[in-house]
Amino acid sequence: MLLLPVLTNGPAYTVPKEAAQSMRHRLTDAEHLVILKRVEKRGYMNVNLVDWNIFSVRHKGKQWTVDLARKTCTCNKFQMGLFPCSHAVAATRERNLDFTSLRADYYKRETLIDTYLVLIMPVGHPSSWVVPSDIAMRVILNPKTKRQSGLPMEGRHASSSEKTTTQSCRRCGQPGHNSRRCSCRGKINK
Repeated sequence: MLLLPVLTNGPAYTVPKEAAQSMRHRLTDAEHLVILKRVEKRGYMNVNLVDWNIFSVRHKGKQWTVDLARKTCTCNKFQMGLFPCSHAVAATRERNLDFTSLRADYYKRETLIDTYLVLIMPVGHPSSWVVPSDIAMRVILNPKTKRQSGLPMEGRHASSSEKTTTQSCRRCGQPGHNSRRCSCRGKINK
């Protein structure tokens, strides 16, 4: 989605408002590009009608079920982002429907324009704020947390869209570990 800064009324305020109004599509420009990429990917998908609004979509040996009435897909990207996944785009093309009708309202160009209809007043510097004395006297402590038992996790969890690669040791050549964690203390194999 196009991110625009929160600005005050004046010359700087009209710039994002005019940018939103100049958009050519019913979606914001960034979201329109995402849909175009999904349309390109759609060309390789096999779509079969199961029921009036339910489709079976096959791609690279995998199968998903898309329900256009409920706006769901078994890949769960449709429900999570409230934006049609590539399978839903393929199903809408099969029925000759407009895929932009499946996205949530906050992806619409009109919603972005409506964001700038309201006057946004600046908050000012914190030293100019009037804070009641009973609020100013309160001491807010950090929440109590307990460290989890065991060793801390190494690295991070890879997302579902990332490809995992198996590392191999340069000392022994075995996959699954590196030379620092190698139990074989022999010579290095190159």
